[in-house]
Amino acid sequence: MPNLVLLTKAAEESAYSIVHIRHLVRSGLVRGAKQGGIWLVDLDDLKRYEEEMDEAGRAKYITQKNREKQAESTLNENN
Repeated sequence: MPNLVLLTKAAEESAYSIVHIRHLVRSGLVRGAKQGGIWLVDLDDLKRYEEEMDEAGRAKYITQKNREKQAESTLNENN
């Protein structure tokens, strides 16, 4: 069963701001919903996401485009 809480409570319990948590819910990265104008988030799912991001470290910032650029520059250096 989801542990739905208000965004203000979720922000207090995590390292994320209300705006960022709302973005995560809208993007489907964290379970939650807007009910009657009030945003709710599954606190357990938010904590899971936060742990995943902590474990990913800086790697979470490396996009596919940046990976391709890095690979290309490595090839150019080796030639």
